[in-house]
Amino acid sequence: MLRKYSSLFFSFFKIGLFTFGSGYAMITLLKKEIVENRGWMSERNIADIIAIGESTPGSISVSSATFIGYRVGGFSGAIIATLGIISPSVIIMSIVSFFMKEFAANVYVDYAFAGVRCAVLVLIINATALLFKEMGKYYLNYIVMVVSFLLLVVFKVNVMTLLMAAMLVSAIAFRFIPEDER
Repeated sequence: MLRKYSSLFFSFFKIGLFTFGSGYAMITLLKKEIVENRGWMSERNIADIIAIGESTPGSISVSSATFIGYRVGGFSGAIIATLGIISPSVIIMSIVSFFMKEFAANVYVDYAFAGVRCAVLVLIINATALLFKEMGKYYLNYIVMVVSFLLLVVFKVNVMTLLMAAMLVSAIAFRFIPEDER
């Protein structure tokens, strides 16, 4: 039991340590660690967890860690995985806040963050490819995807409104439209 909990903590600590930018940046790391290295879940499970994490309040990385931790180790696993994912941020922010004046004026820190932003973009693109690969290949999904993109980018529709509408449309359509007609 202790081995499972320590694996959960350190797996999510590692993911949290290298998650820069947003929770989406961690999807590639999550897939590598949880699916490939640990075998705790499938790629399809990860795609579902990301969808659930996106539609629940709070950080997608924390929501995902909590859900995976619960699936792997029950309530205690959820707490341990959550502590694992947030610990690096707490440690790093504590150090940064202590040395804030020195970091703020350091040109090399600016250069480092510029590089991190480029790497985060690649991680987000990779996460998008993973989610696209796991998406059901129904024309309805493509329509929801394109319309959602347009509503978000062109019309600046609120993300939560968009998510709720997409879930509602998909739930209704998948309930009433036969599979061969989607």
